[in-house]
Amino acid sequence: MLRFLRGQRGAETLEAAVTLPLMILILLTIVEFGWAVYAQQVAQEAARQGVRVGIVSQGNAAAAALSTASSYARNAALQGAQASVLAPGGVVGSSLRVRVRYTVPHFLGFLGMPPLVVTGEAEGRQEGW
Repeated sequence: MLRFLRGQRGAETLEAAVTLPLMILILLTIVEFGWAVYAQQVAQEAARQGVRVGIVSQGNAAAAALSTASSYARNAALQGAQASVLAPGGVVGSSLRVRVRYTVPHFLGFLGMPPLVVTGEAEGRQEGW
């Protein structure tokens, strides 16, 4: 009886040794996917907030939009986000367009996966006073 239990324990250990790395890989994939979705949503919202501030700005619309988009992304934990103004606005009725890009750090770099870049863009018409 004791010999049977000892053999069973070895099989369980072997099974755990085979499945544990696979489960960890699945868990890291889920966490990475969740972080990428979060980063995409924050990048989109940062661009949208930048445009909202820029289109009602009395001064330099592009600078106000860029500053707002950058600070929104930074405050939402996207430390390396890059905000850029694609269309400067500034004149009543002109278009103000902002893009926020972020390279998502990933846990699965050891598998040779390229970095994932998420982008958020927003556009609005400059308002007049």
